[in-house]
Amino acid sequence: MENKVSFVLSEEENTQIMDALNVLTSVLEPKLTHLSATDKKELPKMGDKTVAFVEKSLEYAEQYPNYIPSFIDIDEAKIDLQSVRKLRQLFLPLERITNGVDSTITLAGSEAFSSSLSIYKVLKNAAVMGQSGASEAAADLGSRFPGKKKTNAETAE
Repeated sequence: MENKVSFVLSEEENTQIMDALNVLTSVLEPKLTHLSATDKKELPKMGDKTVAFVEKSLEYAEQYPNYIPSFIDIDEAKIDLQSVRKLRQLFLPLERITNGVDSTITLAGSEAFSSSLSIYKVLKNAAVMGQSGASEAAADLGSRFPGKKKTNAETAE
């Protein structure tokens, strides 16, 4: 079996990461908004191509303030644009890190689960051959196997 990942953090590294996450959480979390997937889907999106449009429209709003209705808050729109700029600077490296964390979790989990499936098969074969303790170990693993439905006797425990 090929091992493609071997992720280990020292205690010092783990502490540094947790400290950094605590800073990010304490500084950012109170300022962030959380939307449902439905809410996000319904909102108009500002991407790379629309940034120039937003910037230019705000310039024109300042040039022609008499044309702009009072319900449009230009100062708040400028704050929103600055927010997008600042948050995008944070988002790209954070996204790269979270994608790497997710991929590493997936690969490490796959490797651990594959190894465990092999161990389970070996123990079942050892049990068939009458090896001491193998039957109990295989039965224990079998009862914990993902997706295995529990019998009424097991749920009564």
